[in-house]
Amino acid sequence: MKLVSLWAMATLTGLKVSLVHAESVSNIPVVAPLYYSGTLIKNNILNQFDTTISTGRDVTAFTIAGMTLDAYILTLPLDVETKSRVIKRLSNPFYSISLGHFLYVFYDQYSRAENQDQFRKYLFNHYSSSQLAGWQHSLFRLDEETSKIAEEELSDDVERREGVTMNRQFFAMLVSIYDELFNNDDWELAKSLPDHYQYLTHSAKDLATIEHVQSLLIGELAKYANSMPQGEMKAAMNAILDDAQPANKDKVNNKAQALTITLIDFVRMNVLKAYRQYVQPTQRADVFTEWMQDKLDENPDDLIAYLQSRQNRPRAVQIVVDGLSQGLMEGLSQSKSSPYLQQALKQDQVFKDYKPTSATAKPEHIPQHRFLKQLTSQGENDPNYLPFFKRLYQLHGNGIASDGISSTPTISVRNLPIVKTGAAVAGKGGTGIPNFHFVDRQQDRAYYFFGNDALQLEPLTEQRGMKTMFDRLNYLKTMNCNAQYDWNAQLSFDALVNLGLGESIRDFGEQRCILELKRRAQVETVVAEKRKNLIKELKAYQELGGWRVLTKISQKGVLNDQIAELATLNEQAMPDYLLMYNPWPDHFAHFKGPFGDEIISPTGELNRLDFWLGQLDDVYQQAGIHPQTLWGMAGDHGLSAVHYTLSPEKVVLEGLKKQGVELKVLKISSDEGEGPKMTNALNYPSNKGVDVVIASTAGGNYMMDFFNSKRGWKVQPLYEELAQFTPISGGKTINMIDEIAYRLRESLDYLVVRESDCLPEHCAVRVVGYRHGKLKNEVITRVGDYISYQSADGKNEPELLSVAHSNPYKAALTNEQVKRKQVLMQTCMAQKGCIRSQWRELTAMSARPDSVMQLIHLYEDDRAGTMNLFPKDGFGYNTLVPGRHAGETYLEKDAFIGFWKEGMQPKVRLGAVDNGSLAPTLFEYLTDKPVEVGVDGWGYPSVLKSLQQ
Repeated sequence: MKLVSLWAMATLTGLKVSLVHAESVSNIPVVAPLYYSGTLIKNNILNQFDTTISTGRDVTAFTIAGMTLDAYILTLPLDVETKSRVIKRLSNPFYSISLGHFLYVFYDQYSRAENQDQFRKYLFNHYSSSQLAGWQHSLFRLDEETSKIAEEELSDDVERREGVTMNRQFFAMLVSIYDELFNNDDWELAKSLPDHYQYLTHSAKDLATIEHVQSLLIGELAKYANSMPQGEMKAAMNAILDDAQPANKDKVNNKAQALTITLIDFVRMNVLKAYRQYVQPTQRADVFTEWMQDKLDENPDDLIAYLQSRQNRPRAVQIVVDGLSQGLMEGLSQSKSSPYLQQALKQDQVFKDYKPTSATAKPEHIPQHRFLKQLTSQGENDPNYLPFFKRLYQLHGNGIASDGISSTPTISVRNLPIVKTGAAVAGKGGTGIPNFHFVDRQQDRAYYFFGNDALQLEPLTEQRGMKTMFDRLNYLKTMNCNAQYDWNAQLSFDALVNLGLGESIRDFGEQRCILELKRRAQVETVVAEKRKNLIKELKAYQELGGWRVLTKISQKGVLNDQIAELATLNEQAMPDYLLMYNPWPDHFAHFKGPFGDEIISPTGELNRLDFWLGQLDDVYQQAGIHPQTLWGMAGDHGLSAVHYTLSPEKVVLEGLKKQGVELKVLKISSDEGEGPKMTNALNYPSNKGVDVVIASTAGGNYMMDFFNSKRGWKVQPLYEELAQFTPISGGKTINMIDEIAYRLRESLDYLVVRESDCLPEHCAVRVVGYRHGKLKNEVITRVGDYISYQSADGKNEPELLSVAHSNPYKAALTNEQVKRKQVLMQTCMAQKGCIRSQWRELTAMSARPDSVMQLIHLYEDDRAGTMNLFPKDGFGYNTLVPGRHAGETYLEKDAFIGFWKEGMQPKVRLGAVDNGSLAPTLFEYLTDKPVEVGVDGWGYPSVLKSLQQ
């Protein structure tokens, strides 16, 4: 029986729950008390909560860098006119309060940590210098001044890494932009903060704002660029400024305006977000105080029950790690018995011996695999190497999926919102982000998210109705560490700031997140004790006789004060829900290779990740809430090694040109390892008048958008139309599918196109590639619940997806599994096919887990490119670096997903699980509300029941 019902029955029968019952509330099984407070908060306490602006704050309460707001402004290198105007406007609380907290977030919140490499300190505390000397590499040197490592290994050393420079000129630029944007009645925050940030549009008002700010911005950027150290970041900034010169006026109107729009949106959004996070704790505390004091008047039993349920309420931690592979982490944690590591080393040697015949190059950096060789030959028993992961696999191995499924293409921009929110890509409530790049044909707008288009991710997902965990849990106390999609988080460390600074200031975001959590952990223990004492005081208050009127009045005043103090402190305590994002294993694996010493050695990125996970675990232990916390962690994809690189547009399109077939091509992406691109959000180029738009990302996915559909420019062409392709300029008709497959036959794993339009009830895709010198055409078809996978001619067994092959990175199948696979092969390879669960079970025993299911869902969103090309293992398309993902190999598809909690011991290990199940599982645990796929924006199921069995 729910606790709410318990109190309702007591009230209806005129009875009061005895003190014995009240004291035992915290011991009632999970079903009753733990979800009571959350439901009550959502439905009764905060059901009409509205964040409003408050002018009752003392501006002197803001201190920036240890100074009052006005004193800090005086230290900035602002021109005299601007500085005078800003100081004068500080008397307006609407202006000064939002400015104060905006600067506080960007200065104090990000500068309170040491900015020293904490993991490096850990290494020197746990290893001797002689041990560390053997694990030096391009990201770690024992003595940075006198390193004796070979020069070629240091050619792209850590000192070359750069980020944004947060100096006084940077803050002067922010203040100048703020002053231009928030200096009139139109942009004062008025009575209520908006539910969502409104990005700039083509309205006359917005265009006037852009034009007004642009001239100021170019001057401020020039000052900022002059203050930056020499390097690639400064060079990129100067390149933009060069385009803003009168001699290049056409470019000024686009690039300078593009940068202006980006910075206006960035500053305005962060000002509003920072202010929301400033006022919410105080206003929430006021609402909680009022409700609890009212309950003290109306029915103290209800208040006691509420407080009891708060003591042991469920908590959740959601950890998302870019590029975290389950197979790799299991192999490193159990290196002596790992076929994964043996196969990785074997493949490395295979490709070193292989000599491709096509026009290829090699990545700029050649990875060093000294530690991988050591692991495969000797194993390791180092207690300081991956201690968190080793303990996790030992104690909670059944909560870790044997196969973590990353959706295709296995690219971060597609998969990160899936992992963070549990939304699918397509449909209402989906993410609407099918790839790192796409063309919106309805809008005639191309997106490429390595650059300022990254700011468009939130409005794009918002347009589709994607709900974040912060949206769903906005009535709880929430915190975000370095993840995007955080508008409704009650405390947030910005993702873009972390990416901009975290590469050059190691542990930047992790330090700040853990420091804040440590502070909150101390408050949490105080809050728990005060809540416990308040419950005792409430019980004593109830026992006072009715005739002791004055004593009860006096005691009630004391209780009201304690309630107010508790409500305020509670907002400063540990979050009910924490989201933490770590991008670094992926970030550095691209440039150093997924098995390079920089990644897997004791001084590498995965051991650094392990260190910070251990720090996070310790904080929850110190806070006393570890037993009721469900932890969930997922990667968005894995990574695979690149040994040879090539450019498909050179091999295919230039090859066709030599034969008289000339296509008009527009490239919207950078090659992996090159710099970002900037797009004017209000004046973007058209994609019309071209034959094909091309884009590539992460070396593993190459997209081609064609526009020759007979049904119009906005409609994606199907296979039959691409097989009879005529360029816009005219000329002979060619089979574009066969031309691409043939010219890339040595490097192409397969390409995928639409065989038919993909609708909820029906879809068909064609998979094309060469095997053993022969062209293979295969079709995956979904009709209702059934999916079939057949060769296009129906004569031969399909083989491009390697369903019959075993996975060399995993242990050999048992006799029972072999028999089961034979049964499934007979059923699923028949013309009717199988249902989803059968395909997943079958392909989990193959070299490509979930391959059939992933490809049949690839084109559910119309914006997914016409043709997706996936390179073979060892090859990278349009890349300069030795690590790739977004392809279809096991190493790229294998994303970690796992859950753990004290006392939670599933009897059977989780099998193949979508990484999109991370969020719904934690949501179901926190709220006790079942998740239903296809309802309320959920795209993936919860696996909580499997964890509790």
